[in-house]
Order: sequence, then C-alpha cells, then structure tokens
Amino acid sequence: RFSPPEELFGPLSLSALEDDRYERAIDGYLPTATVAFIDEVFKANAAVLNSLLGILNERLYANGARVSRVPLVTCVGASNELPEGDELEALYDRFLFRLAVHPLSEAALL
Repeated sequence: RFSPPEELFGPLSLSALEDDRYERAIDGYLPTATVAFIDEVFKANAAVLNSLLGILNERLYANGARVSRVPLVTCVGASNELPEGDELEALYDRFLFRLAVHPLSEAALL
C-alpha cells in the first residue's frame, strides 16, 4: 500500500553506510529534480510524507546529517482517491491546482 522511500528519494548509499553514515544516493531522484510526477502521492508512510512536505514547502531535503536545497520547480501528484485523514491534509494543501478526472463511460470509449 505504501510507496517506499527508495522510489522517491533514492536507495541507501552503501559507501556511506560503510563510513557509519545513513544517507541516500539521491542523484536522479526527487531531491535533485526540477520537475517531478508522483503517482499515488497520498499512499505513503509518515517518513515519506514528512520529507515530501519539506521538499514541497521549503525546497529542502535532509539526507543524513546534510540538508540540501532541492531545485524543484514543478511537482504533479496523481491519485485514484482523495486523501482521507488529517495527516494528509497538509500535503493535499501543497497542491494548489486540483483537477478531478472522472472515468470514461463505455459509450465514450467507442
């Protein structure tokens, strides 16, 4: 049900772990992106949601002991359902443009 952090923020850096540091290899992932599309954005665990809020709100990502600026300009989120629960309201509020797309009817497919 949940999106793992590796999908958005990158895998754990094995070389950093060898040096007793807990860091992710972020190149090519959300912390280094200028444009992002996040599918099923509301199906994430608390750790992912907190990091997403930091990225969307302040454009900052905490990677181990380092905090880096995120060059994100545009983030598009998609979901098959609206968020349920108070813990998702803050993330939902960060998406200013919202468009509901309704399913096509059988007649529209012909």
